[in-house]
Amino acid sequence: MLKNNFKFELKTNVVSGSDSIKSIYDFLKVKNFKKIGLILDKNLYKNSKYIRNFVKTFSEKQKLKKILYFDEIHEPTYQYLNHVVSELKKKKSNKFDCIIAIGGGSAIDHAKGIATLLKNTGDSLKYKGFPKKLNPSIPLIAIPSTTGTGAELAYNAVFTDLKSKVKLGINSRNNYPILSILDPKIVVSSPRSVILNSTLGALIRSIDVMFNRKSNKISRIFSESSFKLLFNNLPKVLKKRTNLEYWSNMQWGAYLSVAALLNSSSSGPAAAISYYLSTNYNVPQGLGYAISGIYFFERIHEKGFYGCSKLFDLIEKKPNKKNLSKKEKSKFVIRNLIGILKYNKLTIKRENVPQNENEKILKFVLKILNKSNNLIILHRPNNPIILNRKDLIIIINKILN
Repeated sequence: MLKNNFKFELKTNVVSGSDSIKSIYDFLKVKNFKKIGLILDKNLYKNSKYIRNFVKTFSEKQKLKKILYFDEIHEPTYQYLNHVVSELKKKKSNKFDCIIAIGGGSAIDHAKGIATLLKNTGDSLKYKGFPKKLNPSIPLIAIPSTTGTGAELAYNAVFTDLKSKVKLGINSRNNYPILSILDPKIVVSSPRSVILNSTLGALIRSIDVMFNRKSNKISRIFSESSFKLLFNNLPKVLKKRTNLEYWSNMQWGAYLSVAALLNSSSSGPAAAISYYLSTNYNVPQGLGYAISGIYFFERIHEKGFYGCSKLFDLIEKKPNKKNLSKKEKSKFVIRNLIGILKYNKLTIKRENVPQNENEKILKFVLKILNKSNNLIILHRPNNPIILNRKDLIIIINKILN
C-alpha cells in the first residue's frame, strides 16, 4: 500500500487562448442549447470594447433570452440573489437551458446562485453552506475577467448574508461549470487595482496550499506551477499590458492555484483574517488575503521556518550567488513579496479599518482556528512551527498598519 494515499479531484473543461471566447458558438450548437441567459459584469461591459463587440455579435447569432448585468460593488449577497431570481420568475423570463457568466468571481458566483435557485424552490439562505438533495442546476459556462478567484473551476459560490455578516455561500458540485473559457483578450482591460488584488490573492493561495498540512504531492505540483506563472508574469503584464502570452500565463496561474486549493481541504489564519475584513469592511477578498498571507509567511520565517526557499528556484530574476542557505533564499522570497505590496502601495489603511479592530480580529481568528485545530499552520517533521497569541497580535498589527 502507498504510504501517502490521497484523493485528487478535478472536474473541468477549459478552452484557452486569444479569441477563444468564439469557441462558445460550436459548444452551444453541439449541446443544443437554445435558451441562453447571459450574466455580465457591468463594469467589464463598460470598459471592454472586446466584450461589447462579442455581446453584440452573440445577440445576433444566438437565441439570447435575457441579459442580466451584475453591478454590485462588493461580493454578491443572498438578499441580492433573492431579488434577482424573484424578478426573473415574476417576469416569466427564467426558462434557460444554459447560463453564461462573463466577469469577475462575484459575477460568476452570482450566476451559479441563479442557476441553482431557478431549479430549486425557496429563499437562497435555505441553501447556505453545503446544501444536499438539490435539483440539478442550469448548466453554466464561466468566462472570467480577472486572474484570481478561480470561480471558473471551483464549485463554490460565495454569498454573504447582509444581516448576520456571515459568508457561507452556496457550495454544491452542481455549480461546476460545464465549460470555462480563458481568453486573455478579456483580462487585458482590467483596472490595475483589480489585477493586483486578484493576482496577489491567487499567488498567496498558491503558497498557502503548498505548505498546508493537508496538501498532497499533486496539489503541491499545481501550487508550484501556479506560483511560478503568477510571480514571474505579474510584473510583465503591469509593464506591458498588451502581451497576451503574459496574460494567458496569469490566467493559468490563477486556475492552478484553485485546483491545488480544492485538493488540500484546509486554509490557514490568513484566510480567516481576509474573511473578517471582507464581511465587516468590504475589503476585497484578494487584497485582504494577500496582505494577511505575506505577513504570516514573514512571521513564520522569523520563527525559523525556511520553507519559502523552495520558491527561490521558481523565480526568474534572482541573485546569481551560489551556495545560498535556505534561510537566505527564504528571506529573498519574503522580501520580494513584501516589496510588491510596498511598490504598489497596497495597504488595508485605505479600506478604513479602525485601528482598535485588532482585538476583534484576534478573537475571531482564534475562534476559527480552535474550531479547525489549525494553529500549527506550517510544519516540518518533528519540528512544528506554532503560531501563538503573541505571534498573531504582531501579524495583525502589521496587516492593519
